[in-house]
Amino acid sequence: MSMLVITDSPDFARHVIDCDKSWENYSPASAEEGLSSLLNHQFGEHDLYLSGSTITDQCFRYLLITAKATRSQYDAAVELCKENSPIPDCTLCLAGSGEHFHGQQDRPWSSPDGNIYLTVIFAPNRKIDHFCPGFVMLPAIAVTEAADSIPGLEGRSSIKWVNDIVIDNANIAGVLTYIQAMGDNVTCAVLGIGLNVDTLPNVEPTPFVPDVACLADFVDNIWLCNRKTALDGLIRSLGSNYKLLESGEYDQLLCKYRRRSAVIGKYVTICKDDAQSDSEVITEGTVQNIGYDLELLIEGREQPVTQGRLILKE
Repeated sequence: MSMLVITDSPDFARHVIDCDKSWENYSPASAEEGLSSLLNHQFGEHDLYLSGSTITDQCFRYLLITAKATRSQYDAAVELCKENSPIPDCTLCLAGSGEHFHGQQDRPWSSPDGNIYLTVIFAPNRKIDHFCPGFVMLPAIAVTEAADSIPGLEGRSSIKWVNDIVIDNANIAGVLTYIQAMGDNVTCAVLGIGLNVDTLPNVEPTPFVPDVACLADFVDNIWLCNRKTALDGLIRSLGSNYKLLESGEYDQLLCKYRRRSAVIGKYVTICKDDAQSDSEVITEGTVQNIGYDLELLIEGREQPVTQGRLILKE
């Protein structure tokens, strides 16, 4: 399958993907149904360009690239889903930096240049078993496998329940998931990935996020750690693991998630996760395992923990 690359900034696109130097003007009016609406949401009135060469990919059809997004690409894609607008399946939206990005519960997400801000859109319109935990795991696993592709980072990253990715307990990435379904039939899934590659964001420490870092902090040769390598790893991992989920191999994803867990065997505190009270303690104890639907199994507690915000005790 060929993936088409569309951008409003060819110079920036060359920095993050391997593509031909030739670009041609691209009109949204020529786009398929659904893509034109997404292009308008992502780029507004900017002039658009289509890469003169296509990228071979086994999963994704479109890669939309902008150097700076003036609004959350994730939110724009979710809005289209909620409006039941046609949306192109297997589409990637990449920003080099942006404004008004956010994490869980609309907490602000610092988005300086030098990192990856990726929105992933799937519109399978078919039954997918265990799609809720599956789409939560998918972007988190992809970040760990993308980090593995950088020399010196193999096996270093882990997943802090439920959707933060850490190295040495410092947050390097966070992911978001929105799913729209009718029964077991998934009509739309939007994944958001914020991965710190070259630039350390300015984030005040909290008990939940005591430290932040970027991938470049953990490598000896920073020339081998860049957005192009990390993005390529993300795209490959997202595609291959989505195929697993789509084909009913949920157990394989769960094994990967458990294997990269930062919390199994660790003492944790779980607090309520809402805007009014994200420090009220629900429970604490040692995590024995992660259940089949990503619930935490805490030693000495009968009921599994299905939601909350986690403090990892070192």
